[in-house]
Amino acid sequence: MSRKPRIVLLVTALLLLLVVIGAGLRLVRLDDKEFWHDESFTALVLSGKTTAELKNELFSKPCQMADLTKYRVISQTTSSASILRTLGEDEPGHAPLFYFMEWIFCSVVGTNPFTMRLLCAILSVLTLPVTYWLAWETYRSRVVAALTTALASLSPLLIYYAQEARDYSIGMLFMTLASSLLLSALRTTRREIWICYALCLAAGLYSWFFIAIVMVGHALYILLTQEKRKSVWIPFSSAVAAACLTFIPWLAFLSHHTADFKKAYDWMATSIPKSELVSIWLAIPYKAFALFGFKTAKLSAPLLLTTILQIFALVLAAVPFKNLKYIHLSIIAVWMGIFAGQDLLTEGARSAVFRYQTVLIVSALFLFPSLIEFLWNRNKIFKSLAVLVIAFIFGIEMLSDSYLLNCKIWPDKAIAMRFTLPIAERLNREPTAFLIAEESSINPTELIDLSFQTHPDCQIVFRSLDNPQPIPESANILYLWNASEQLQAELKSHFDIIDNIDKFPYLKRATRKG
Repeated sequence: MSRKPRIVLLVTALLLLLVVIGAGLRLVRLDDKEFWHDESFTALVLSGKTTAELKNELFSKPCQMADLTKYRVISQTTSSASILRTLGEDEPGHAPLFYFMEWIFCSVVGTNPFTMRLLCAILSVLTLPVTYWLAWETYRSRVVAALTTALASLSPLLIYYAQEARDYSIGMLFMTLASSLLLSALRTTRREIWICYALCLAAGLYSWFFIAIVMVGHALYILLTQEKRKSVWIPFSSAVAAACLTFIPWLAFLSHHTADFKKAYDWMATSIPKSELVSIWLAIPYKAFALFGFKTAKLSAPLLLTTILQIFALVLAAVPFKNLKYIHLSIIAVWMGIFAGQDLLTEGARSAVFRYQTVLIVSALFLFPSLIEFLWNRNKIFKSLAVLVIAFIFGIEMLSDSYLLNCKIWPDKAIAMRFTLPIAERLNREPTAFLIAEESSINPTELIDLSFQTHPDCQIVFRSLDNPQPIPESANILYLWNASEQLQAELKSHFDIIDNIDKFPYLKRATRKG
């Protein structure tokens, strides 16, 4: 065997090792982090109950954490109809396929944070061979495909969503698979691949609504690269039309829940100044390779370098015009047009939401090897530079993975008052204390988050303007969760209130006077 094939074999083996390590990291400490607010919606959907039912119980009397168990586990009353009812009322922005899969999976292995996250981790692992396929279709090089798969395997973004009990892992699986099938269908013109592409789009739409962005990106790619070829446009249009037809029943279902949709996503009405929005966009390029929450001040230089390298890769991917990498560039362009363009016109906040950026970030990840490919095809100095860039990116990925997997609280969760671990630690230390929460300050499903971590006998008083439950006479110690000024003023005549418990401004401790 000559020296060159040996080097290629060694590099491929090393990259394969990194892929295996990244796959394993998806399964590490699955139940170690707090089960946060969005994940509790998954538990609520599996229970077949709704937020309205939870509110009714909380408002009727002081409850214990044990009373919330039925809102976070599969029960005998859970059915496909109950799951659809909960989705329609509380999660209309999420498609049903993932939740049916979770229902089947957790019916076998049990319903708890570990098992709900385990399905997502498995789906994320299954994405890795599809990633290799898409990278090979894009670059037509096994080594580059292996490099792309290794980068994706260690990507903290993909590990992040592999360990969250939400539908993002299955969405990214179908996103990657759809692009692979499209490129394969264009290359081979085989009818069965076009049929698989249509089925993938249909399943994707029933899994993750952002597949619609991918579909429009594919249409733009066909428009740019295939011009008016009937042999391409007819099967592509037929596949998209078939997928959309299968989605009509769910669109009809959503039309009956328009008011619920508006209620669930009224938080997106928040406006962001254009200058702040642009600064958020500038942080997007490095997110495929680095996630450090908000603790990035000391890492500003490597993050800036990662951003610059990613931007160079995006520019290089566009040359020559109409190459295979345009399938990813087209998806990026569509995302920018829909999300960034709309936010610029309306000062909206959609493009600033981390989970809404995933389509953009994953597409950009597939284009990063363009930079390595460009450097490697030059002289020895550029080849050495390519090796340094690869080592740097893998290094920052591993550093970020280490940080991510050792976090007890999810990084990049912008709403600090939703951190439940500090509250749980306090309540578990003082089992006779009462937790006081208000509907105006928190979502009642956030109490489900807390119930995973808190002693079952811990007591809760949940109040609303319409139903200001009195504080029980037996309550001598209170913990106030993001308490309103009105509630604090009401309590001050009978309780001494201590602010900023454990340096968390949303948590206060009150002890009865005398």
